[in-house]
Order: sequence, then structure tokens, then C-alpha cells
Amino acid sequence: MRRDESCCRRTGGGCPLDHNWITLIAGFLLLSPIVIGLWRGLPGELELMKYSIRSALGSVQWILASLAALWLLRTVVAQNAWGIPQLQWISRQLHGSLIAWAVAVPVTAFLFSWILDLLAQPVIGLAVGVLHRLQGLASRLPRTLNHALGGLLQVPRGALHMLVFVAAIHLILPYIHAPTVEAMAKESSLYRWADTRVVSPFLSSPIAQKVPVLGDQANRWLTELTQEAANNAPPEARGFLTWQTRFQSNSQIDATAGQVVQGARTDREKAYRLYRWIGEHVQYDNQKAAAIEQGQIQSLSFGAIPTFNTGKGVCTDYSALMVAMGRAVGLKVKQEFGTAVLPDGSGGPHAWNVVYLADEKKWIPCDPTWEQAGNYFDNPDFYATHRPDHQRGVDAAQ
Repeated sequence: MRRDESCCRRTGGGCPLDHNWITLIAGFLLLSPIVIGLWRGLPGELELMKYSIRSALGSVQWILASLAALWLLRTVVAQNAWGIPQLQWISRQLHGSLIAWAVAVPVTAFLFSWILDLLAQPVIGLAVGVLHRLQGLASRLPRTLNHALGGLLQVPRGALHMLVFVAAIHLILPYIHAPTVEAMAKESSLYRWADTRVVSPFLSSPIAQKVPVLGDQANRWLTELTQEAANNAPPEARGFLTWQTRFQSNSQIDATAGQVVQGARTDREKAYRLYRWIGEHVQYDNQKAAAIEQGQIQSLSFGAIPTFNTGKGVCTDYSALMVAMGRAVGLKVKQEFGTAVLPDGSGGPHAWNVVYLADEKKWIPCDPTWEQAGNYFDNPDFYATHRPDHQRGVDAAQ
């Protein structure tokens, strides 16, 4: 049976590739700003640009202010790194209290934003003044040329909108199981051109590799804050907090993962080594499993960090540690939920992993919890004993 026939039969009629939504959306994002620019003309575009500059600077200003607030509160205030006596009371309030952080971060960020706004006003005034003078010159141009220049001015914006959409598809596809979307991406000449000529080269460039550094630093601060809050939280809140951060890692986990896969040449070998290491170094926590069955989960700790530190856990902990260690060595790993089926026909809720092998361009399943019981790494019969829920998996970024 041909692929297009199979596609049409699955959808019960017209094949979705007859109307490639990726091409349609990418084309709309590219052309719509240009059409609006042609209609509005150059003076209208320059007027809009004034507001765009203010809006863009405002967004950048708030991001910088938020990061500065996190750094100040985390390093200077909470840890009192400079030993300032006047900060001791504030430090005590922040230690282990999410409510205190929820109040302190926005207030401090607002103060930083106000300072940055004062510093940015001269720059904004200069840019707006230049645009105002250009508007005066544009109003004297012929009408046809005016509208043509308005459309031309929107070409970069349309291209940027399209490239952001293509980049989003490029980054998301490895993490989801969406055959229809994958087929559309392969069939879309516009997507393939933008991906191969612009998006993929940019994402693999040295510049792109440096971009996430700031975001990673902020994520590390947030991870430390959440872990501190979980450690100091009341017992009834500990389970919720650690469940929300179950994929988060630390330097010890990252270093261990690097040692485990050292010398591995393929993604499959990396994943297999991590699967074996977790299965051999983590013991199943029967007491924790019994507490979960009784609904007593509030005081339990979940996730990669507690499991790595204690060497014990249940299936969600094994699979969370697999996500954290896999991510540390560049693998794309998801946690998958479903039902485990035992040989006697009994079963119950279970969690395992699926790993994306970039060099083989496919997902494979593995179950580190059952590593000691047999071969549960990309076993052809894996899904005879592991029945996934409708939700394909939980992304490691969550």
C-alpha cells in the first residue's frame, strides 16, 4: 500500500497532505506582513515602528530586570554573600519560602525595570526622532512608491515570523510522536528550504550554542530555589514540589552521566549505558511504593535528584533520572506513562522512557526499572508488556 493511500484511509477521506498546513501557515506568516505593509504605506509603517521600538525595548528591559532580580535575591540577599547585617532579616524570610520569593522577585524586578527605563529614555527619544523625520520625507514621495516601500519594509518581519515558526517545528518534532506533522514537514518545500538553508545552519552555529547560556543560568537559579523550598517546605507540600521538579539535575548527576557514556560513539550506546547504570545503581523502594498505593504521597520526594542521592526510588524516579542523565549527555529523553502487564496478566500503573536516537532518526523504548528483570532496552516485544496511555510522553523540559 502506498503512503498516500494509507494516509487517506486513516483520515477517512481527503489526505491532509493535499492541503499542507505547514506550507499554508509558513506562507501566511511570510506574506501577511508584506501585504499589510503594501496597504499601509511607508508613513504608516514608520509610525508603527515607533511603537514597535518601545514595545521591544520594554520586553528586553523586563527580561533583564527579572534576571537581575533573581541574581540579586539569590546571591546577595538570600545567601547574604556580602555579609551585610541589614539583610539578615530578609534572608531569613526568603529561605525556604516560595511566598516570600513570589513577592520579592516581582518587586525587585520592577525597581530594576524602572532604573533601566530611565537609562533607555534617551535612546528611545533619539530613535523616535529619526523616524519622525523620515515620516516627513516619506509623505512627499509618490503614492505608488510609498506603498511599495511600505511592503518592502515588512519583508524582514515576514521572513522572521516564518523562520520562528519553522524553528519551532524543527525543535518540537523530535520530542513528539506526530507522523502527520512529520509527513507535512517532509512534503513542504517552503519548510524544507527554510530549515536546510537558514534554521539548521543557525542552530548548529557557535552563536546559537552560546544563546541558551543566560537561560540555563536562570534555570539553574530557579532549580536551586525550588529544591531549597522543597527541603524546607512542610511535609504535606514536599511531594508536590519535588514532583514538579522531577527532571531537574545537578552537577553530580551531569558529571556521572558524562562518565557513564565516556567513549560511547552512538546515541544508542549512550542510552544503553545509562539504562544499565540506573538499573544497577538504583534499588526499588518498596516502602515508597506501599505509601503511594495508600495515597500517602504528600510527604514523599520524587525525581532525579532525590533518587540519585538516595539510590532508591519507584518507576517514576527511575525514569526521571533517565531523563536527567540523558539530557546531560545530549540525548532527547521523555518519560512515558501507561500500564505494565505481567506474565500472569496482572498489572498496574507504570512509567518508563522513550529515547530519540538522532543518528538513527527514531524513538526507542527502555525501562530502567525493569533492567534487572530482563532485556527492556528496545526489545521488539516491549509494548506487549508496556501499554502507553493516550498521552505519548512527558517532555524533559517540563
